[in-house]
Amino acid sequence: MNESVTGNSPLTSLFSELRSESTALLRQEVALAKAELAQKANTAARTSMKIAEGGALAYAGLIVLLIGAGQLGSVGLAALGVSDAIATWLGMVLVGALAGAVGWARLKKAKIKFQAENFDLPQTVGSLKDDGRWMKNKVQHAGQ
Repeated sequence: MNESVTGNSPLTSLFSELRSESTALLRQEVALAKAELAQKANTAARTSMKIAEGGALAYAGLIVLLIGAGQLGSVGLAALGVSDAIATWLGMVLVGALAGAVGWARLKKAKIKFQAENFDLPQTVGSLKDDGRWMKNKVQHAGQ
């Protein structure tokens, strides 16, 4: 029988092999991308949990400390001659403002760290480039 009639020509088998190898390669690339994304997501989740844990503990402790510091500030202001009515709320306001400034600075630092995390997929991109070169080389050799 004629090779072109049966479909077993060298070119046909070469393209069939290229198709099957390309499919396998694509599956491997998808698996690599999944693994890289899972690793990045895991890092982001751990970082987020640390932020939440730290925030909750700091919040509980800070409330108790701020109440005490506000009362101490009120006593100090009263000792300086400020009327008791004004000293009571002014001590709390000053301590609250200081706590707010510190909290804002901590949140800003955590946000910067979170934004600095790189979510690129360098291994997958590099591998895809290698695969492209491999396929191009395979096609060029098939035409010769």
